[in-house]
Amino acid sequence: MTIEEIFKEISAHMVEGLMLHTQMTDYYDFLCLHGYKRCHEYHARREMQALRKLNGYFINYCNKLVEGKSANSPNVIPETWFKHVRQDVDPGTKRAAVKTALEKWIAWEKNTKELYASRVKELFSMGEVSAANELNHYLGDVACELNRAERKYLELMAVDFSIDYIMDEQNNIHDFYKKQMKAA
Repeated sequence: MTIEEIFKEISAHMVEGLMLHTQMTDYYDFLCLHGYKRCHEYHARREMQALRKLNGYFINYCNKLVEGKSANSPNVIPETWFKHVRQDVDPGTKRAAVKTALEKWIAWEKNTKELYASRVKELFSMGEVSAANELNHYLGDVACELNRAERKYLELMAVDFSIDYIMDEQNNIHDFYKKQMKAA
C-alpha cells in the first residue's frame, strides 16, 4: 500500500468508528442507560477529534487531501428495534442488549487495534517514520479504549450482567464522562 492508501483506509475506518459510537449512543439512550450513553458520546467526540487530526496531519505532511472512501455502517442497533418503543424493553432484553453491545464494542476495538498495528508496521517498513509515529499515537488510544471495554465486560460478567448493578452504576459513569467531555 502507499501512504495515501493507508491514510485513506484509516480515515474511512475512523468514520466507521464515529458511526459506531454514535449508534451506541442512540442504543443506550433508547435503553435509558444514560451513563453508557454518555460514555459513547465521549468516544464519538474523541473519534471526531482523531479523524480531524489524522486528516490534518496528512494534509500538512503530504500536502494532499485524504481521498474520501465510503465507510460502512457498523449497524449496531438490531433492525427490529426500530419498530419498538422504550416501554417494550423488559429487564431481560436490556440485560442481553448490554452484553451484546459490549461484545460488539470490544470486537470493533480489537479489529481497530489490529488494523492500526499492521499499518504502523507497514509505514515503518516504507521508511515513513513520522507517519508511523503519528498513527502509533492512535494505536495507543485504541489499546486504552479496548482495555476499558474489556474491563467493563469482565466486571459485568462477574455479576452475571445484573440489571440492578447496571442501573446502579449509570449515575457514576454519566458523571465521570461528563467531566471528561468538559476537560476535552
